[in-house]
Amino acid sequence: MTDSFMDRAQKGMGAIERLLTRLPLVQEYNDKELRREADHRLRQTLVTELEQEKQRLYDVQKKLLRAGGLAYMDDADGAIQKLQTLIDRIRTASYGYAGLFAAVKIQEEQLDALHRFDVALAERAHEIKATIDRVETASASTEAIGHEGASFEQRRIVTWQAVSDTVTEFQRLFDTRSQALTDAAYLADAPPAPEEWME
Repeated sequence: MTDSFMDRAQKGMGAIERLLTRLPLVQEYNDKELRREADHRLRQTLVTELEQEKQRLYDVQKKLLRAGGLAYMDDADGAIQKLQTLIDRIRTASYGYAGLFAAVKIQEEQLDALHRFDVALAERAHEIKATIDRVETASASTEAIGHEGASFEQRRIVTWQAVSDTVTEFQRLFDTRSQALTDAAYLADAPPAPEEWME
């Protein structure tokens, strides 16, 4: 492996670790008085991260436009709009009023499942960042913009579609977590614990 690959990997790990440290802890969900605040903090953290990624997409869109990439604006607009819809959904969703958060005591298994949802959301946010990294790289080849070179065109389609797909996965996970807060049965759909938890 090259040094630059290792540098990128370490930088990426640092980003997700920083995001994970801002997530609510299991103990915060255990305290009834802190549940709503912990959930609010989670949402604010995710919104902040996703807003930064949306700005990066805007920046890529502007570079493409300046380089004569008018043909790519539909892809860029679609990805940005999808990400904005997700941000609005997270920002405006009600939190901590019913179901799981209304319970006087949440069982340990429920807390673990909720925390796994939170970690998975942080990981999905990092995946969105990594996907936008690929969009930046694929869009940087300004010589190919405006030409019908198949390899560049294919790369462009794949990368912009990947942003949309990753945002859709995040949306599904967030919706399932939201349902779990009102109906604990949905906690069974929580992602598995990361391997390092099992050690």
